[in-house]
Amino acid sequence: MAQHHEALNPIHPSVLSFLDPAFIKLYNEHIANIPNKPIDINSLRGKYSVLYSYGTAPAPEAAKTWDTKIPGYQGAEISVRMYEPASPGPWPVHVDFHGGGWGLGDLNTESHICKHIVSLANVAVIDVAYRLVPETPYPAGILDSFAALQYIASPFGVEQFNINPTKMSIGGVSAGGNIALILAHLARNADIPLRLVAVGTPTVDDLSKYENAQGSPYKSMQEMEFAPTLNWARLKWFDDLKWSSLSKDPEERNKQMEDVKWFADLMTAPSFKNLGKTVIYTAGCDPLRDEGEAYGRKLVEAGNEVTMKRFEGVPHPFMHMDAALPQGRKYIEMLSEEIRNSLVVEV
Repeated sequence: MAQHHEALNPIHPSVLSFLDPAFIKLYNEHIANIPNKPIDINSLRGKYSVLYSYGTAPAPEAAKTWDTKIPGYQGAEISVRMYEPASPGPWPVHVDFHGGGWGLGDLNTESHICKHIVSLANVAVIDVAYRLVPETPYPAGILDSFAALQYIASPFGVEQFNINPTKMSIGGVSAGGNIALILAHLARNADIPLRLVAVGTPTVDDLSKYENAQGSPYKSMQEMEFAPTLNWARLKWFDDLKWSSLSKDPEERNKQMEDVKWFADLMTAPSFKNLGKTVIYTAGCDPLRDEGEAYGRKLVEAGNEVTMKRFEGVPHPFMHMDAALPQGRKYIEMLSEEIRNSLVVEV
């Protein structure tokens, strides 16, 4: 497993010309001169939700915010955070799954995005804290998230959260976007109606198939191999962490791999039919850019309604930098508008 904090380097010359000057200034002021040091996952977890606070704008507080626990996968309890709008319920609801490479992140990671959605779309938002690798074997976080969605859509969840189960959307960023895209398939199969799946900079492909960035079929992996904030080496570190969570015992590992199914490579899902409306936002300077867009095209080929937008000049976590980057503000505005149009506006 890689042993250095590869993301904290001065901007590599190979990507410099692709980046917005506003991001270059922000990065150089706050990140570029921080020295590399060995990775410690507990240290990363402790600061992950404020990692981009130097670029994050304040968000309006929801009318009411409260935390609770709901059923996860195989009887586990997982935490969720409920953001209520000022309007009376039952509310339309957007369910968020945070990013963090399956090993980082919590209910604070995307709190500013959740608050903006409540304010701009006038819906409730439920943020889900699925269990993380390596303590919990992959793909339990995905299965926790689906169990959470099932509970929220059930009569118990509808009553507890005062929501309208016919007006639901799901989404997330990065690994959370991956989870939301997977849950679209699982929800379809379970007859859970979703009006929208809206994701940002999602992971799609199985990196364990490649020894290096050149092995990937997606050009952005080579073009953005040394991108700031998230590069090939950091992606590989997260991928190794994910797979290291599985048992070393061959028999037990085989059982765990049965749960993995097609989740490691979304392009191999058994069916792309009837997945409903999907919004995919990518970043021009993100190694994951092309695989997210390829997944969107796969949805279109299967007859689904898809909106895709690439935000040029910015790296993977740009939506967390809305104070400094107009692309970050535009992301939040467009996301909220898509949710509002799908859940609130009557056609």
